[in-house]
Amino acid sequence: MIYWLGWFFFYVVFSILYRREVSGLENLPAEGSYILAANHLSYADPPLVGTCLKKQIYFIAKKELFDIPVFGWLISKTNAFPVDRAGSDVGALKNALKLLASGKILLVFPEGTRYKPGKIRNLKRGAAMLAVLANVPVVPVAVINSDKLLRLRKVKVRFGTPLKFNTSEDYVYNTNKIMAEIERLKAEG
Repeated sequence: MIYWLGWFFFYVVFSILYRREVSGLENLPAEGSYILAANHLSYADPPLVGTCLKKQIYFIAKKELFDIPVFGWLISKTNAFPVDRAGSDVGALKNALKLLASGKILLVFPEGTRYKPGKIRNLKRGAAMLAVLANVPVVPVAVINSDKLLRLRKVKVRFGTPLKFNTSEDYVYNTNKIMAEIERLKAEG
């Protein structure tokens, strides 16, 4: 119930106030699990991407967010689960694999944190690894202008063609391939 109330609220906000433009929804698999891998510009990115779909999606969020009073409780009720970014979080990996095995959609941010242009990226390999382990496709997602919400800029979300990886491929290479596709989608505008 809380998920859908939040979904409706953010759907209205992004559609009316920020004139959200969404493209590429036809690229999303009609059924089964998949991973949405998006660039990360602001705290608004999870609901911005999530409200583009009329299905529930699940989010991986840094564990520190769950320690914030009220906010931590709220995000746990809206399908977020924690990950310890300091090392290998086996619990988060198992949770993600369980969700994907049960047909759910998972949103991850390969950048691992909000990225500001001009900074060096330290990409996380989680999306590529989960895709191989769960045998599901990764849909690249470009988020545009979510870092300019205070200026009421128009926001855009672009969904790319699903990428499928096999076990013989390298996680670093696949992560770079995902990010290259996200950059291509961003360049389209």
